[in-house]
Amino acid sequence: APRTPTISFAVKGTPASIISERLAQDALFTSHGDFYAQTAIARLGYAENGLVRAGCACYTTSSEVERLVDAIRRAVA
Repeated sequence: APRTPTISFAVKGTPASIISERLAQDALFTSHGDFYAQTAIARLGYAENGLVRAGCACYTTSSEVERLVDAIRRAVA
């Protein structure tokens, strides 16, 4: 069955909450934190700043994915 991807990422030295706020300014709404996986996030070294999570749906277009990538570039610049 087709599946829709979810990605999690971190920006070194920047809390995930700040990246999520910057993406929201571009009308892109992401989640941030440890996603109830505190032990795994800590062992991966992301406990302090957390992760940003972005998901797609079956109707997400490639241009929408490009829009997200462009907004992430701006958020980390």
